[in-house]
Amino acid sequence: MVLISGGVANYAFKAETESSGEMVLGHGNLDALKGIYGQWQEHYEARGGNATTLRLSLAHSKVLSNTDSKARGTMELNLINGSIVVKVKDLDKQIYDVWLVDNHEGVNRTVKPETGDSFFRLGTLTQHNDIAELTTQINRIALADFKIDMVTVTLAGKSPDQSIVIAGAPDFLQNLYYADKIWAQAAVGSVKDVSETRSPFDFLLPKLALAVDANQLNLAGVMGTQIAEGRRIFVNETFNGNGRTCSTCHRLDNNHTIDPKYIANLPLSDPLFVAETNPALKTGFENPKLMRQLGLILTNIDGFNKPAVMRGVPHTLGLSKTMTTELMVNPNGAKGEFALDEEFAHALGWSGDGSVGTGSLREFTFGAIVQHFTKSLARTPGTDFRLPTDAELNALQAYMLSLGRSQELNLSKMTFTSEIVQRGLVLFNVKNNPVVAGKAVLGTGANCNGCHSNAGAISSTTGGNPTRNTGIEAMKDQPAVLLDPTIAIDGGIGDVDIKGWCNDNDEDTPCSYGEGRFNSPSLIEAADTAPFFHNNSVSSIEEAVAYYNTDDFNQSPGHLTSSNADRTIKIGSSQVVAVSLFLRTINALENIRNSNALDDQAIRLNAGNGREITLLALADTEDAIQVLTEGQLLPYPEAVNKLKAAYKLEYTASLSPLPGLRNIMLNKAKALKLQADALMVNRAP
Repeated sequence: MVLISGGVANYAFKAETESSGEMVLGHGNLDALKGIYGQWQEHYEARGGNATTLRLSLAHSKVLSNTDSKARGTMELNLINGSIVVKVKDLDKQIYDVWLVDNHEGVNRTVKPETGDSFFRLGTLTQHNDIAELTTQINRIALADFKIDMVTVTLAGKSPDQSIVIAGAPDFLQNLYYADKIWAQAAVGSVKDVSETRSPFDFLLPKLALAVDANQLNLAGVMGTQIAEGRRIFVNETFNGNGRTCSTCHRLDNNHTIDPKYIANLPLSDPLFVAETNPALKTGFENPKLMRQLGLILTNIDGFNKPAVMRGVPHTLGLSKTMTTELMVNPNGAKGEFALDEEFAHALGWSGDGSVGTGSLREFTFGAIVQHFTKSLARTPGTDFRLPTDAELNALQAYMLSLGRSQELNLSKMTFTSEIVQRGLVLFNVKNNPVVAGKAVLGTGANCNGCHSNAGAISSTTGGNPTRNTGIEAMKDQPAVLLDPTIAIDGGIGDVDIKGWCNDNDEDTPCSYGEGRFNSPSLIEAADTAPFFHNNSVSSIEEAVAYYNTDDFNQSPGHLTSSNADRTIKIGSSQVVAVSLFLRTINALENIRNSNALDDQAIRLNAGNGREITLLALADTEDAIQVLTEGQLLPYPEAVNKLKAAYKLEYTASLSPLPGLRNIMLNKAKALKLQADALMVNRAP
């Protein structure tokens, strides 16, 4: 919906930060990045990492590894005495070496170990039953001028540029963690006497491009610089591929996602359509029919020699509040139901195994490049695309982790002025059906709170993102299947059909590996990111809520918890409407928050950058109007009028060449949006 002709729709965003000299964060939220860093630090230290111990996880990578392997392991380096312990489980009985890799920067240098990079062999793993282990001591002199960008396990006698079985690398948050230490500050000159504070082996730690003032290491400055650079890469960088960038599918003016209505307004020259314009990608790269009609993207989730699946584009807003897996929240606290989830670092995409390697956001990034940026189905690095550098991965991770909100809602302190919306909140906040005389009483609640605490993506029991089989793939007459009956059943999380889930459905239909489980998305950003579910199978938030009344959900494994709590849902049509209007309202409130944050950013910028950010604010204001008015019932007509007035001011501001005049209009628009917020909800202190 565009309220004013020539408005924000399909504006060609091009992130420019270097030439202007201004730090442009866009949707990047420094508070969100600070929050996830603090959470990551707590988790890292709970699992054995600390200021004097570098700990890396090792796993097979669909991109980097030369051979298939189920092996996983860890490497721990003591930064005080130089001792290293590597432990790997589930290797076969061959002989394996362990190497440190220093990826050098420069022309054609990427994250993958290549000729010209520096390699240091630590030794050979010794097998003991199912565990292979190496304990060794490194020498400072032998590793002078070396930094650890990666640890690899290779076939014996082969270097990392010849063989990788499993590997691991520090990510942005880990780099940031060690940059925060006293010896890192000493290294940049903020501590004069370093003799007692510097770690003997700190020189091995990977380095960030630091933003440092004369006297101290400014981590907030580092974060801001990384967010801005990551945004530039996200929007502009094609990695020498087919012309796509990250924002080809994750559109900045469309909640960092894409949908059929948006796609319909794009020209054929848009890189989204390379499967229709590049002969080398005509077959097997995309399914143009499903992409144009349903917004589905072809994904080889289990590898390029396995059946591909069709998935919607998940938005990347609020990643810092949604990607923590259940088994990684608190090693000593409540845990999730599935041991398999422990193998994956993050709950990303639609299923936690959607990444390569350990499932981290860092690895998800270069997995996406190989999947979506290639010039041909050969997918040859250096020919069809280039892999990113470590610096690019750090910046992209910083940007994506900073997107969207930095806080969860506190629904217990929110009272909605519409009686319908307030009833929707009450229905939503039920966790399990009440039990009377040993039998669950249905229709008293929507039972959403268990998997979506405070309407986010976090389980109220475990504190992590739950993966559940809620029956979506069993849904009858899925639009994608009706259009193309040959597409594979999507197995969700997992790379083997452990429980025979796929065979239980239809032996004649191709099936990707998995257990039928998918991550829980946040519902705060849901209403304006339709279509819904991983397969874009329903088109409105009302249909998505109503799905949970069906037998497909109520007979799925996900309707019962591991403790047999019954979450069967049977609510009436008017209750579906109430819950849906509640979800529409909280989405609009988030749109207002984000739009005002963008207006604040635009006010600080020059004319060109300010216009770009104003247009992004305009898109969020438009979304707030859209989600409040598309449901037919209109619980907040006065708030909508305020938002429409704010939209007109922002649109006019986007046309103004004078920052002073623009800023006057943006401040007025902000005030109107805050008035709209107050008309919808009261918040207790």
